Amino acid sequence: MNIHRKATGRGIRSVLTYWYRSHRYRPLLGYNLTPDQEREAAHEVIGAIHANQADQCASRSGQFDSPTFADFVPTYLQSLKVKRCADVGRNKAALDLHLTPHFGAKRLREIRFVDGLAYIENRRAEQAADGTIERECAVLMAVLNLAVECEVLDRNRLRKLPVPQYVKRERVAEGWELCKIMAAASTPVRHVVMIALQTGLREEKIIQIHEEWLVERGDRLWLVPAPGASRNKRVTKAVPLNRLALDALGGETPRIGGRYFSQWKDANSFKHRWLETCDRAGVHDLHFHDLRHTFATWLMQAGVDYIVIEKLLGHRLPGTGDLYVHDWDARLREAVTRLEAFTEAQLRAENGVQVPLEVPPFYLEQSPKPVTWRKMVPRDRIELSTPAFSGLCSAN
Repeated sequence: MNIHRKATGRGIRSVLTYWYRSHRYRPLLGYNLTPDQEREAAHEVIGAIHANQADQCASRSGQFDSPTFADFVPTYLQSLKVKRCADVGRNKAALDLHLTPHFGAKRLREIRFVDGLAYIENRRAEQAADGTIERECAVLMAVLNLAVECEVLDRNRLRKLPVPQYVKRERVAEGWELCKIMAAASTPVRHVVMIALQTGLREEKIIQIHEEWLVERGDRLWLVPAPGASRNKRVTKAVPLNRLALDALGGETPRIGGRYFSQWKDANSFKHRWLETCDRAGVHDLHFHDLRHTFATWLMQAGVDYIVIEKLLGHRLPGTGDLYVHDWDARLREAVTRLEAFTEAQLRAENGVQVPLEVPPFYLEQSPKPVTWRKMVPRDRIELSTPAFSGLCSAN
């Protein structure tokens, strides 16, 4: 506090200079005042400044009392749709299953740091992986930050929440593990594994492979998958198919709706078969995504350039070269050709037997009768007029 006095035509003017909450105030106290009068007037003015600031804070907090976390979630989801985010379903699932049940009844301004810590502890008690908790916390932060931008929340109080950091896996499948999996797997599961090893595609994309994705070019067939569901999961624009990949997609594989692996709805339904196969083979701690790591590692061991490996994985190349260099076909074809020879060498070295890789082992997945899976028709696909339905009726 400082009082400045200056002579004017009306007499000595007293002006107060006062800083409060990063704001400067300079009110006029009066003219020709004694020191006692100046002090008394300054105390009155300072009290009025404090009371005015308290009223403003109360009015702001009253505005933030209205929305709860559950009330604001639809606004967040609507903003994602306007941005045309492709992975809205994943964020919505995290909100519906975990975040809203925990924070839904709380008002946004009542969400404290301790609430975030309690959420992390609860999810760990439910044995959720650190990567899952990290993604859910990212969605939580996005909701609170949007509330701050929309001026329905004063600040994000969870900004410094110690979110678990996911440690990325570096697991690569060994040759003997793949041999045991191939021996224990059914024909369709074996085909999926071989395609993963020869194309590097993720599990979801392999299950979605459609006959329209195959494109004939001058150097045999190419696979042109659909774009990725999010910016993080980038997918290569096109990958050449070598002989091992073509053998896995060929044969008498039945296709429903043009899909090669129509017996599985999505990657989640295939995951159960993968876990069962690994359990029968005695292979532990091997995720299907580790086959993508194996694909990249084998390419490197086969002498393929790093930049070509990045292109096959669908990653964004450093710099601006990816915007100007377009003729990759020859180098990509050479890479998968090397991978084919390297794969055969790896698997046959572990087996110790020179057998054609395209001949699958005789193993029927959960089938007591020696009937190949190609002849099996899903029950919900049998039409009333088909011979299969007539045979079922006559058997009864």
